[in-house]
Amino acid sequence: MKLNMWMIANRLANYEIEMKIDVDAEPVLNSTLPYYVPGCVYISAVGQDVLCESDQGYIRIRELGLGDAYLLIQGIFDWYQDWVDKTNDAIMSADFEQLVRLCQLAFGNPVMLQDSNYCLLGMAGPFGEGGMPPEWAYIKKNGQSSVEGYECMSQALQYAEKVYRQNVRQFKRNPHAVVPNGGLHATIIFHGRGYEKLTVLESTRKINRGDICLLEYISRRMAIYAAAVSGETRKFLDNEVLEDLAAGGTVPREKIRYFQSVIENGRPGKFAVMLVDFFDQARRGDLRALQLLKNIVYRQYPAVNSLIVKGKLLLLLYSGHPEILAEQILKSMGKCGYQKDLQAGLSCEFYDLSELGFFFEQAVQAKSASTGGVAGFYDMAVDYLMENTGPQRLCACEPTLRRMWNEGGDKRTGVLTLKAYLGEERSSKRASEKLFIHKNTLTYRIKYLKESTGWDLENTYIRDYLRLSAYFLEKSEIAKNKN
Repeated sequence: MKLNMWMIANRLANYEIEMKIDVDAEPVLNSTLPYYVPGCVYISAVGQDVLCESDQGYIRIRELGLGDAYLLIQGIFDWYQDWVDKTNDAIMSADFEQLVRLCQLAFGNPVMLQDSNYCLLGMAGPFGEGGMPPEWAYIKKNGQSSVEGYECMSQALQYAEKVYRQNVRQFKRNPHAVVPNGGLHATIIFHGRGYEKLTVLESTRKINRGDICLLEYISRRMAIYAAAVSGETRKFLDNEVLEDLAAGGTVPREKIRYFQSVIENGRPGKFAVMLVDFFDQARRGDLRALQLLKNIVYRQYPAVNSLIVKGKLLLLLYSGHPEILAEQILKSMGKCGYQKDLQAGLSCEFYDLSELGFFFEQAVQAKSASTGGVAGFYDMAVDYLMENTGPQRLCACEPTLRRMWNEGGDKRTGVLTLKAYLGEERSSKRASEKLFIHKNTLTYRIKYLKESTGWDLENTYIRDYLRLSAYFLEKSEIAKNKN
């Protein structure tokens, strides 16, 4: 690993030193030599002291022999190389607690690593005078940033003193904030997506150019890691899967299956897509406000996957009753002051994540019809069925009926029975004759369907929705068999 003079000086805390180093020194130094060579540290004796020089400036170490100084400085180069090897191992094995401990050793200041939802992955001290900041204490206790802390850090980063490579930002000290210290912050960016967030707090030692270069290096390594690993070994890529699926992109089937199995975790349930946005046209797409809502969901409903897509907050629900969960989530969001400003749409239920893009569009349609509360696509699906074709139409079919059809066997027989029954205006006599079955058999099947599904066949809309869904499902199957 190449160093700069600041990085060397940071490892000399136990020595009495005097230094003059360029404030923008880059990490270009390779090793230590007893004579001058560009890109190396040249060591010479000055009385009882030694002088470590390079093109970036000098460090004078008091009362140290030349031989000892050479071993000391070369040992610092070796220490950093060993540190690089260990941090790379920690990154590639996703051992984030070890990574944080290693970072604290290098920075000499408190370090915290969070995921993309501001959930704690690791924290290491020690903290200097004044102790642990209130927000860090909150995060350590609750495992998640507070709303106030998130807003405070967002504002601090917005007005950062400077933005360096790899999205490293230096933020100012603010004694009135929940995090009064200054420090460094980096969000790991790969292909425009944010992953982990690494924060170094200025506490026991003043931050300098060496710390900035070190954080740039770690951020670069973690971005490479984001590019190198798959969803099987890295949970932080999960939202990328959802984003690609919502946009109609292509995602490997095995990756979708793995992601779906992680969410289901052996629990029975149904998926649904919920979209949240603001009524006020001027506030729509307000990323900071949407991020705040996203954090509320993450903190209160950790099993709900959330991400911001196309200026809207997308929530992937998995529950036995997604519509109830959606109402609960919107109510929780309303408590942060947005109660009258939010509109939400909920797709039909589904069971296969590979179809998420179609249900995302359903949620978009439903949200546009929201006048408060959660608007469900189910109540507008009939018009959508008539206006669309192909997979969009099939995904809009009544969800329970569609699942029965896909399961085949007796379940599909039940769908065809219902289709005939509704097609004959609920005449058991005509429907049984059409199906060549006894009237009592048909009556039993219809009774079983109503009891097992909860369908209200007295409701005109429900009847139309079921009848059209059964018709299009059968039509699609016939077309597929012909091909």
